Amino acid sequence: MKILIPLITPCLAAVASAPSSAQHVGDIGVAIVDGAIATTDAAAGTPLAERVFGATFGDTGVARFTSNPGFDALPGTFTAGSRTGFTPRTGLRKLESNVLTPVTNEELEMKFLTLATVVGAEPSPGFDLAVQSNGGWHRHLSFTLRSSGAKLPSSGLYIVELELYSTDGVTLPSAPFWIVFNDGRPAAEHDEAIAWVAANLADGGAPCPGDLDGDGAIGAADLATLLSAWGTPTADLTEDGDTNAADIAVLLSGWGTCG
Repeated sequence: MKILIPLITPCLAAVASAPSSAQHVGDIGVAIVDGAIATTDAAAGTPLAERVFGATFGDTGVARFTSNPGFDALPGTFTAGSRTGFTPRTGLRKLESNVLTPVTNEELEMKFLTLATVVGAEPSPGFDLAVQSNGGWHRHLSFTLRSSGAKLPSSGLYIVELELYSTDGVTLPSAPFWIVFNDGRPAAEHDEAIAWVAANLADGGAPCPGDLDGDGAIGAADLATLLSAWGTPTADLTEDGDTNAADIAVLLSGWGTCG
């Protein structure tokens, strides 16, 4: 399943010769392009469009914790005195065998000093941080994978979808972007997960096929509709003539807000 979410404006496309799905290791570059925030490759030195970023729990020596990637906007990017923040667009999701599902027990805490939000199976409000006096914005959040009750799985690949916003009243929010967190899986699997997110969520395609009620999101109401159509072609997402387990897999892989 692919979700159509345009990102590259004509101005940005003119300088972006690399595909937006390339893996980025390091900080998330933040720029303003055509009046909107754009996530970029901070290491490239030019505003190459970038929408999928990798992160590894334990890279600082503490299990299930990382302070990477950070966010890095050059001086003059934002208005001094304003604030820039993030909004989780979906709950935390887990990727297994190329199927994306909401977490059941895991939570992602996103924290900066005394400010914090916890994203579980459903999204929660984010928060904003002050822009530096020179108009730059360099911030590293603390990301911690934790349990809401039962013991955490031994390992996994977790995905959170975010957008950035400014409080200056002029700059438009960013297009959605994704961070793919690796908790104890081989690096090759992490790379494959990043590529899967880029191909299925970030690079465009048809609107969410699992959005059966047309409300712009895939959730419990859509699942109920699918189950009520079980054994009939009414909610056939795989076009095999029947509503069955394969259709549930398609619906769950897109759980959350459509782009």
